[in-house]
Amino acid sequence: MVTEAMVAVQPVRRRSLVEQATSELSRLIASGEWPVGSRVPGEVMLSRQLGVSRPTAREAMRALITTGQLETRHGLGTIVVSATPLPALEQRLRRAAIAEVYEVRAALEVEAAELAAQRRTPEDVDRMRHALAERDAATSAAELVEADLKFHTAVVAAAHNNVLVEVFGSFLGALRNAAEDIVADSTLRTPDEVAAVEAAHHALVDAIADGDADAAVVATRRNVHATLVRLRGEMQSVGQRDPSELDNHASSRRS
Repeated sequence: MVTEAMVAVQPVRRRSLVEQATSELSRLIASGEWPVGSRVPGEVMLSRQLGVSRPTAREAMRALITTGQLETRHGLGTIVVSATPLPALEQRLRRAAIAEVYEVRAALEVEAAELAAQRRTPEDVDRMRHALAERDAATSAAELVEADLKFHTAVVAAAHNNVLVEVFGSFLGALRNAAEDIVADSTLRTPDEVAAVEAAHHALVDAIADGDADAAVVATRRNVHATLVRLRGEMQSVGQRDPSELDNHASSRRS
């Protein structure tokens, strides 16, 4: 006779719709029905095919972007880039690289915010508020990234420093790639932190409009702080890895 002490029975857990949708997308990729290099359907079409809401379909795609199987590319949509999830180490390496981009972003945007508060014109403020409204109205990850970049470009323009504008413009490609990964990776920010970022954007515009340079700097730092802390944790984690493991990882990627 089997007694309770002899067998450790694990409780059955009901899977959420997001988990089920993610599992189905993984199956499509693993089976080759969505081969590497193919473009996946948009949120509207995908939600219909899966029989779920758009937010559920969006979260499922974000989950596979996080694992490195999907990638959002500007002007192309979401592309299958790997038939299998990336190893945990490679995911950490990607986050470490994003952290470096965000450190540069923070430095540029803090300076831009301070100067913008001192030099903005009414037209500058109008452009920032218009871009912020577009950001608030974004309904997809791609729309959010583009609207966010448009907003921060408007802030930089309001600084009225030609060199800063040129440097930020040359940096947009790297920033776009990093922002796409950040938006897709739901583990990097809690819902409360996402809400705080939204509030920080509005606070930034208000501070610039009011000519309050100190408040503009504070709002900008609030915008990137929580994400940057987590990304720096990944940098530290990678830095503490056995160098031979990193060498083996690099060799396997080249082969």
